[in-house]
Amino acid sequence: MDTALDTYLDKLWHTLFSKGVPGLVSPDEIRRRGQPHRQVRAAELREVARVQRELTALVEGRLELTAAGRLSEAVDDTALNAVRLNPVIEQSGAGWSVTPLDAAALLSQAGLAESVREVRRALTLRHIAVLAEEEGRRLPRERLQQTGVDPDWLVRWQDAAAGCVSIELKRLWARLLAGEVLRPGTYSVRTLEFLRLVSRRDLEMVSLCARFAFDGFIYRQPGRYFSATLHLPLFETLEELGLLRGVYGRPETWLLTSATGDRFRAILPCQHRAIFIERGAGQDDLRFPVYRLTRFGREVLSLFPVEADTAYLLAVAGEFKKQGCEVQLGDWMHEGGQGLFAERLSL
Repeated sequence: MDTALDTYLDKLWHTLFSKGVPGLVSPDEIRRRGQPHRQVRAAELREVARVQRELTALVEGRLELTAAGRLSEAVDDTALNAVRLNPVIEQSGAGWSVTPLDAAALLSQAGLAESVREVRRALTLRHIAVLAEEEGRRLPRERLQQTGVDPDWLVRWQDAAAGCVSIELKRLWARLLAGEVLRPGTYSVRTLEFLRLVSRRDLEMVSLCARFAFDGFIYRQPGRYFSATLHLPLFETLEELGLLRGVYGRPETWLLTSATGDRFRAILPCQHRAIFIERGAGQDDLRFPVYRLTRFGREVLSLFPVEADTAYLLAVAGEFKKQGCEVQLGDWMHEGGQGLFAERLSL
């Protein structure tokens, strides 16, 4: 029994659904029933998908809402009317005539459209809640804080997240919520607004650049690895979005200090990989050129758990090697709040 996980899942649930929600069972109720958590959620997601298909059929006119409040197969003329939404001008014979508008019918259609929209938004939040539970399983739960998520932050999150459609965006909103529930204040309102407004193309560029991000910076001159025609425009876009500094204007540098006193030793994590650097005793700290991540940039890039670019890490390691350092590449793991380095390659 994972008590820390149970505590986290309960907090996540009560953050979103403090008064319960039809179609989803709370984590503590699942535990009381002795049911497998993931199987329950999978069954619930199948129900969400079924209702979404019914809503699509309703909008397309293949289903209709009866006076008894049930969905049934639509007759042909109903389907035709649904496809031909709100006609204003129809061609009749050789000329054109204006079709009178029915205010009552328009109000009925508008009410149905608004109802469909609200149900879809509610279903999206259910889907994201299940995704957030899965994201929470990967977080360091020993960092869980009991402080509640700010209500204003949560309202903004719900308003923006409920409108997304693609599974990629749903996972981003789920990751955002999971991290905020773990430690309230992790993600600013600015990050919420960024995800709400950013284009899919910009998100793809951010995901690509996350492969190069160490803890606070991107190494600016990793030999000849970065291309002026391919990579530089990416970094320029990130600075224009407020995620990076040092692309335009004054170049930025990073000062790396030793983690021990006898010899110079330091670790540079990059996603789930890391570079271990070692030099002789008494040598100065290392300073090197970087594109520095802003605080906002760190928040946004933390939402992209991508694989580090191995060729880039080798190029960066080569630059440290030129400065007389002993360099190793390896895996970077988090256990019990501590970072663990496992050597894979010595240069």
